[in-house]
Amino acid sequence: MSSLLSSFGCCFWWFLLGALLGWLLHHLLRGTLNTQSVQHVHTPPPATTPVVKAVEPVKAAAPAVSLIDLAAAKAAGFTIKNANDLTVVEGIGPKINELFHNAGIKTFAQLATASVPQMRKILDDGGSRFRIANPSSWAQQAALAAANKWTELKKLQDELSGGVKK
Repeated sequence: MSSLLSSFGCCFWWFLLGALLGWLLHHLLRGTLNTQSVQHVHTPPPATTPVVKAVEPVKAAAPAVSLIDLAAAKAAGFTIKNANDLTVVEGIGPKINELFHNAGIKTFAQLATASVPQMRKILDDGGSRFRIANPSSWAQQAALAAANKWTELKKLQDELSGGVKK
């Protein structure tokens, strides 16, 4: 009986070693075969007709490029970082500026043509912390900034508190 167990023990260890080597070889070959199959992925030929995606603009009347006079803005007392700095509008801070940029409203001209419901939707999509913001005067302020009417914008903002008439 003990000779039977010793011969079985010997076979068991050879079997275990073979299974381990087989598993290791399988994983090594599977890794190289997967990388080779990824390299030989068939890509479809380019389409002969261009694909057009429908994009809903904020408003079509907004000019693509608006020339902002940064010197005039500074002379009127504004600290404007660049031509697309919507934080000049009273009531818009850096986070709301980021929300509008992500929504596609990147210039004063685009903000000037946006409706209050459109702005409210962007704010609501940004989360509950933006509910307190009141965009009722933002389009008017943005229109003055887009037209480089910085002194008029300053006068209007003196009448506002948080973007709302006092």
